[in-house]
Amino acid sequence: MPPSSFYGSRRVVMPVGHRHLESSLPTSVSTLPSHLGNDLPNELLHAIFDHLSQDALTRIALVSRRWRANAERLLYFAIVIDEVLPSRTSSLPGAAHFLGGMQTMPSIPAITLRCCETLSSHPRLTEYVRRFHVRWQTDAVENPALLLLIAQNISKTLVPTLVHLNSLELAFGLVERIPALDRLLVPPAPPPIPPLPASQAPATTIAAAAAAAEIGGGGGGGGRSFPLLCPFHLPSLRTLALHGIGESPEFILRNHPSLLNLKLGDYHKPLRLQPSDVPLLRSFRGYPITAASLLPGRPVQALSLVRCELATEQDLASITSGSSPLRSLDLSAVSVTPVLLRYLSRHLSHVEWLKVRLALRHTLHNALRLLTALTTVFAAFYNLRGLDLSPTGGPAIAGVGGCGDEDMRRKNAAEEERLCVAWMGACPSLRRVIFPSRTAWSLSTAVQLLFDTAIQSVLDLYCSLPRAATSLL
Repeated sequence: MPPSSFYGSRRVVMPVGHRHLESSLPTSVSTLPSHLGNDLPNELLHAIFDHLSQDALTRIALVSRRWRANAERLLYFAIVIDEVLPSRTSSLPGAAHFLGGMQTMPSIPAITLRCCETLSSHPRLTEYVRRFHVRWQTDAVENPALLLLIAQNISKTLVPTLVHLNSLELAFGLVERIPALDRLLVPPAPPPIPPLPASQAPATTIAAAAAAAEIGGGGGGGGRSFPLLCPFHLPSLRTLALHGIGESPEFILRNHPSLLNLKLGDYHKPLRLQPSDVPLLRSFRGYPITAASLLPGRPVQALSLVRCELATEQDLASITSGSSPLRSLDLSAVSVTPVLLRYLSRHLSHVEWLKVRLALRHTLHNALRLLTALTTVFAAFYNLRGLDLSPTGGPAIAGVGGCGDEDMRRKNAAEEERLCVAWMGACPSLRRVIFPSRTAWSLSTAVQLLFDTAIQSVLDLYCSLPRAATSLL
């Protein structure tokens, strides 16, 4: 592949392509001596290049081969692709003849394919990649059959070559498209045969039917399961995030015993793992039923629940049976009510850090009333040290300590002060509070608040005494 194609393929993470560089480089740069920087060691060059932007790294990669090698280590250290796929893709010039006269073709992730082509054509670049994140938005896609093949090819041929990868995220967004794939790829079923009674059916037929039902279940529930991932093993992988896959990741988890962080945003079934699988797991994000099957016996200390309102008493009891106590609980994926929060505190009252997105009404008065009512709820978390309400947003808290004129800001700050004092009084272990306005209150501020409040209470009491009593004092 020519250099122009090589650098053009990185436009997903670099705004400047090689073709633009040849015409935009100043004359003073093109006339620099060829030995510039040759006396500097690679460690020093890497330290200097680490402070440059991607645009600057793309330019200095054209200076010399040595500078290019050092720049590529930084340019390809993290590859993050967020691609919105159209319903259909316009065909290339001259390709209409091969497409039967059609001017459009099924939607393809052009940026993803260009990046994959670059990494495949230049194997040395795969040694630099430490983070590889691919996210597709497929809401407008009409025919996802081609996307299925591309996703399979990425996991089968490209991912295994990233041997030094530390973080991998594959969010193909195809789990909702599996019914469409079923209609496109599965031939019409033959006419049904009247079933035999269970007592007369052969054992092999019953076993085959049970196996077919197990396969057809899939991760997304119902229909035929189309595998999007192929088995791979990455020795250095520590963080794995899978979204829109629609199938069980058990075979991948078994291949990565050193995995520390796992995110399964839309997989809502139990995982059938052995106790020796992922024994070092530290954090998990997913559905309660999945967390209940994963956390027991594992040292998970940070948990982020998706659809926490689906958690049952049995799920919560299993979640708390890990080998290490759960320290951080993130409930920002859904809106949480005080009733739900109190329900979760029955089993998770020992957490130290709590992140919540509250379900507030669209008036500031009701929002403040709800925040005040949370005093007794937060008191149930006896070991709580940090409370983060910043995910809470919307018109209900648009002015709480944030927007508005100066008088409104002072009023909201006073309201936050009152809430902070009340919460820290009900929960003595609380050290830090972040309100929906993104205003953070720490322990030192809270101590001053408590002191000022006590002084003000004494002054109010003094002023309310009769004049004769005050003269005696």
